[in-house]
Amino acid sequence: MKTANRLQRWYAWQLWKRRFGWYARSAYFERPDLVVNPQGIHLDWGALIRAHARLECVKHEGQFGQIEIGEGSSAQFYFHCAAAKRVSIGQHVLIAGRVYITDHDHQMPWREGGMVVRPVMIGDGCWLGEGCAILKGVELGPGCVVGANTVVTKSFEAGSVIGGVPARVIKDGAYKPAMSVTQR
Repeated sequence: MKTANRLQRWYAWQLWKRRFGWYARSAYFERPDLVVNPQGIHLDWGALIRAHARLECVKHEGQFGQIEIGEGSSAQFYFHCAAAKRVSIGQHVLIAGRVYITDHDHQMPWREGGMVVRPVMIGDGCWLGEGCAILKGVELGPGCVVGANTVVTKSFEAGSVIGGVPARVIKDGAYKPAMSVTQR
């Protein structure tokens, strides 16, 4: 069983390393549903993206967006990330299933207005709960915890525990991980 798993990971690495902007040897991208412009996607060492993910680097003002997923970060089933400029996910970030992250939305009427784009940054050691949505212009400080089904429309400082629609602070700076990212 271990040999089959290693062979499967090696094959996936061979397939994706030629297409992605950066695909580290120990990264693993399992059966995606959709990948748009893989040259803009960067998966660092130990990054794991589970099955049925959608990663989209869309074109805005003549350039494609970038998605950067840091060392040791993992995203579970049905993860969806769309970038028109830049979505940056830090190191050792845990992303539950059905999470949506985007750095853009459309003005109405969409044919006249185009897109509104602001980059998204998720700090090291954050934990994003099941079904949450991280929208344009959000910066989450290191160690933030986002509750299930939360819609995050603004930035929060390091260690905040947030939840709700729209997101609000449940505990301000109260979350202290047992082990810092540098100790892992």
